[in-house]
Amino acid sequence: MTTDKTKVESKGKVLIIERIFEAPPSLMFDIWTDCKHLKHWWGPKEWPMHECEMDFREGGSWLYCMRGPNEGDEAWGKFIYDEIRKPHKIVYRDYFTDSTGTINEELPGSKTVLEFFEHNGFTRQVSATEYESPESLKTVLDMGMIEGMNSSMERLDEYLETIQE
Repeated sequence: MTTDKTKVESKGKVLIIERIFEAPPSLMFDIWTDCKHLKHWWGPKEWPMHECEMDFREGGSWLYCMRGPNEGDEAWGKFIYDEIRKPHKIVYRDYFTDSTGTINEELPGSKTVLEFFEHNGFTRQVSATEYESPESLKTVLDMGMIEGMNSSMERLDEYLETIQE
């Protein structure tokens, strides 16, 4: 799947999403690393983030909750940060959890390398997410992960317009 801004490719158990953002890499890095920014764009339009607790450091974590349109719809997730190279790279493990941050072993976890590259005055953001198996990747794709990420990235574009005016 490719749009004018986003390129999505899966290779075995790895999903690669590449997108251009009209912001410098330093700002894109900050937008991924602080709840004050994430609350404005993380999650699909119909499932925005409502809870955000972050300890952004190597070995730290980010616990968040997205809430859906129906009463009781919620999805908790947790990042655990393995490597941080400001302003170019964040490596994290991503899990489905409960509200206390306990990992749901029945749903696939992943490891992502998120990188920000200068691109004609903007940022080329590349995330390479590796799952345990191609079947695990298929599970999250079937859950609508690509559509959800596209919606989040559209929200991020809208948010960038408001903070760069």
